[in-house]
Amino acid sequence: MNNNSEWFLRPGVLRSTLYFQSDCGYSLMIMDNRHQEVIYLPLKSIEQLLPPGRFRRVHRSYLVNMEEVAAFRYYRTQLLAVIRDYRIPVSRRYGRDLLSSLDQL
Repeated sequence: MNNNSEWFLRPGVLRSTLYFQSDCGYSLMIMDNRHQEVIYLPLKSIEQLLPPGRFRRVHRSYLVNMEEVAAFRYYRTQLLAVIRDYRIPVSRRYGRDLLSSLDQL
């Protein structure tokens, strides 16, 4: 694990992270102060490093902090995760599992 990955795994940093977005082999970490950090790891590697349960894959390009999701809404036929002013697309593939797990709560 390099310094870059150690940095974003700190609990205070994870608490202020809204979501991760994949971007051509690296990832963007979007934080609550609208700050963005580049993480030089693919989303799949980040997903494996994160504590289980708090962050959830909702799309092949997005990992969201479930504690920050205010709602899931449909816009036309697209399911979206609403996090503050952001609308994150939820793919059909991940959406089915996500909605069924939320129904069990």
